[in-house]
Amino acid sequence: DGKLQVNAEAIEILSRIRQPVVVVAIVGLYRTGKSYLMNKLAGSQKGFDLGSTVQAQTKGIWMRCLPHPTKEGLTLVLLDTEGLGDVEKGDKKNDMWIFCLAVLLSSALVYNSKAVIDEDAIEKLHYVGEMAELIKVKSKDNDDDEAEYSRYFPIFIWAVRDVTLKLEFNGKPITEDEYLENALTPQKAKNELKSSEKLDQHNRYRDCIRMYFKSRKCFMFDLPTGDKEVLQNMDEVSEEKLSHEFRVQTKKFCDYIYTKAEVKCVDDVQKVTGEILANLATMYTEAICSSNAACVEDVVTNISVAENTRAVEEATQYYEEKMKGSVIFPTETLEQIIEISEECEKEALKIFMKRSFKDSDRRFNKKYLEIIQEKKSEIFRRNDTESRSYCEKLIKNISEDLEMAINQGSYAKLGGYQKYKEEMERIEEKYKKEPRKGTKADDVLKEFKESKETLGITILKTDNTLSDQQKKAEEEKAEREKRELQTKMKERELSEENKKMEYQRRIIEENFREILEKEKHERRLMLENIKDLMRNKER
Repeated sequence: DGKLQVNAEAIEILSRIRQPVVVVAIVGLYRTGKSYLMNKLAGSQKGFDLGSTVQAQTKGIWMRCLPHPTKEGLTLVLLDTEGLGDVEKGDKKNDMWIFCLAVLLSSALVYNSKAVIDEDAIEKLHYVGEMAELIKVKSKDNDDDEAEYSRYFPIFIWAVRDVTLKLEFNGKPITEDEYLENALTPQKAKNELKSSEKLDQHNRYRDCIRMYFKSRKCFMFDLPTGDKEVLQNMDEVSEEKLSHEFRVQTKKFCDYIYTKAEVKCVDDVQKVTGEILANLATMYTEAICSSNAACVEDVVTNISVAENTRAVEEATQYYEEKMKGSVIFPTETLEQIIEISEECEKEALKIFMKRSFKDSDRRFNKKYLEIIQEKKSEIFRRNDTESRSYCEKLIKNISEDLEMAINQGSYAKLGGYQKYKEEMERIEEKYKKEPRKGTKADDVLKEFKESKETLGITILKTDNTLSDQQKKAEEEKAEREKRELQTKMKERELSEENKKMEYQRRIIEENFREILEKEKHERRLMLENIKDLMRNKER
C-alpha cells in the first residue's frame, strides 16, 4: 500500500542489543553522498551502498549496528535514509515519513546538502516546518509548545558538501557554525513594503530549526577530488586518492559525532537500548503511517509500560533463578537462607531500578515487591518442607530399634521404663548429632517425643520396680520437660519471626532508598532539560 513497514530482521537484531545506543541518522537530497559519510562513521569503505549514478541507491531506512568506536559499553546505530526529493518516487508523503522517523529515532541528525546554505537549501528543508503535522509532543489537543520538541529531538548537524565558497560575512572570516547561524537568522525582504510570502515561509522553517534543535553544528566539505572517475567509485578507491583537506574534514566530522552524539533517551532520563529502539521504531512507524500524528508522550508512556513490565519480569526471574542456584536445600539455619535471599534480592532490585522508568505512581515497584514476596515465601516453604521431610526420615531410621522393642513388648516388664528412657535419650542424642537437618529439626523432634508421650506414661505405670512416689516424680519431671520444650519452641518461633520481620524491614528500607535516589536523579535530569528548554525559548 506504499506505506513504510518495519523490517522484522532489523527488529530482531535490535532486540538482542541490551546496551544503550547512540543513534545517528542522516537525511538529505538523493545522490548527495550521505552513504559515504555513514560508512566513514562505521570505519569502513563499504556497508551502505554508495552508487555512482543519478539514481537514488538507498530505499527506506537502512541500519547498521556496531560497537561504539570510542565509548565502551555503547552500541552505535547508523541509519542511512532514502534520498529526499527523488523524482522517481513521486510521493512526497514518503519523504516526510522518512524525515520524521529519522528525527524521532536518532540522538544525532545529520542533514546533508550541497554547496551552500541559501534560500534554495532552506526551501529543501521544508520538512522541518511541516513536522508538527505528523509529530505531537503531548497527547492533549492544542497543548504543544514548539520549544517542547527540543526535549525529544536530536542534536542537529548540517553537512554541506562540495563547498567552493569562502567563509566570510560582511568581509570578515567566520566559522562554519557562525555560517550556519547566520543562514538560520530570519531574513528581511529586499522590498520591505512588499514582503515575500515565500520568504516568510522560509523564515518559519528557520525558526523551526532553531526551536526544535537545541544543539546545532555545521561541517563544510570540499569536493573530495577533481577526478570524475574517482568520484564515481568512492567506495572502491583508496583514501590517498581523495584530497587531504577532504580527509581532514571527514575525520573532524566523525570525531565530533563520536564525542558529541549522546545515548538516545526517552522522557529526558531513560537511556534507550537496542531493545527499546526496536519498540520505538515499531510504534513511531505505525503512528506516522496512520492517519493520526505520532504522539511522543503516548509512545513514551507505552514504552514505559512495556519496559516496566519487563523490569518486573527480569528482576523477579533473576531472584528466583539465583536463589535456586545458590541455596542447597535445606539450609542448616534460618539465618543462612535469609542471608542468601537478602543478597539476591538486593541484586534483583538493582536490575528492576536500572530498567524501570516513569513509574510515577510506583505501580510496577509494588508489583515487583509482591512477586518477590511470593517467590521468597515459596522458596522459604520449600526449605522448611525439605527439612521436615529429611528429619522425619532420619528420626524414623534412628528409632527403628525402639519400634521393634515396643512391638516385642520389651518395655512391658520390670525395669522397662528405665530402658525406655535410655533408648529415647539415645535417639535424641544421635538425632541432634546428625548435620544438615535444617530449619524444622526441632519441630520434628518435638513431634516425635509428643507421639511417644502416652506410651511412656503407660510403660511408667506398669513398671512395678518403681514406687508410686517415684512414678509420680517421673511424671512430674516428664511434664516439666514438656513445658520447657514448649516454651523453648515458642521462643524459637518468636525469634525466627522477628528475624524475618527484621529482614523484611531492611529490604523495604533498601527499596525506598533506591526509589528516592532514582527519583532524585530523574528530577535533576528533568530540571536540566527544563533549563535548556527555557534557554531555547529565549533564543
